Amino acid sequence: MGKYIICFETFMINEARVPRDERHQLYKDENIIVVVPLTHRALRKYAHGCKWCINDDEDEWEEYHKNKHVVIIQRIKKEDNIGITGFSTSEEIFYINKYNNDESSFEDVCEFLDYDFDSKDEMLDYYSDLIKDINNFSTNIVYYSEYVYDMGDNNLGEFNFKITDIRNITDEVIKIIEDYLNENL
Repeated sequence: MGKYIICFETFMINEARVPRDERHQLYKDENIIVVVPLTHRALRKYAHGCKWCINDDEDEWEEYHKNKHVVIIQRIKKEDNIGITGFSTSEEIFYINKYNNDESSFEDVCEFLDYDFDSKDEMLDYYSDLIKDINNFSTNIVYYSEYVYDMGDNNLGEFNFKITDIRNITDEVIKIIEDYLNENL
């Protein structure tokens, strides 16, 4: 089974904003910080600007996610790609994926993205090109556990990307994370 990656807002986060008793720092270097949020408040600070459902649902956080997931923060942001709709490509992927999974209609996607694709085929061809490139996902902050999610709440595993596809993630970092998760789950 894959691991979770969820990415967050594209700014360099100041880890000092989250009190030490609300996080467990697993790793830090000049490129990334790896933390386990211990409180919902800490998660929300790390996830500011992220589209994750758990940002707004403290009960779900407490019951299913607390101490079970790792947040990986890129210390130097990478600007999000902007797609043909004017939205970030990660948002475009999120909404078009809903259509692709029969969760939204073609009309709903066009309305959400405020863009009139000429046809469903045009939209799906565009989507097919988007999902081939990890750079079209928002990966400045990632959420890692059982699955991989980006800042736009896209499960990267569904698109055949793994934690190793995220920049600055080394085998050493993966071992530290997996050792922590194995000990604490």
